[in-house]
Amino acid sequence: MMKNSLKMLSLISFAMAVPALIVVDWFYEGYGILIMFILATVGLVLDQIVRMNYPSNSVAPLSNYRKNRLLGIITLVLLVQSPMALIFGNRAMDKLGFWLMATMICLGIILGQVARLRFAYHTVKENRE
Repeated sequence: MMKNSLKMLSLISFAMAVPALIVVDWFYEGYGILIMFILATVGLVLDQIVRMNYPSNSVAPLSNYRKNRLLGIITLVLLVQSPMALIFGNRAMDKLGFWLMATMICLGIILGQVARLRFAYHTVKENRE
């Protein structure tokens, strides 16, 4: 039940991204892309939460799998939102956006490597005899 609800919310979030871009940009010029990226990120995060809580294969150890996926979600958010840091950071102060984007990308890469190395897991083949 919860799995289906999260999948539906993810799809709704993706479907609302482009119309939200148009509507928000109509009233608040330049901010529609921010709302579109936020809705797309929400959709991706919800999809990853479904995959984290309901893995398609058996995994061992489960705690490492969940920690790995959680760090993966944080990495995903950092990497997807980094263009927004570039756009809106440069509006706030010259060259701030570049440094925010570079920091977010580097932190995302580091967290991805920590997840892969520190919280390793493997799939377990089930014996179907």
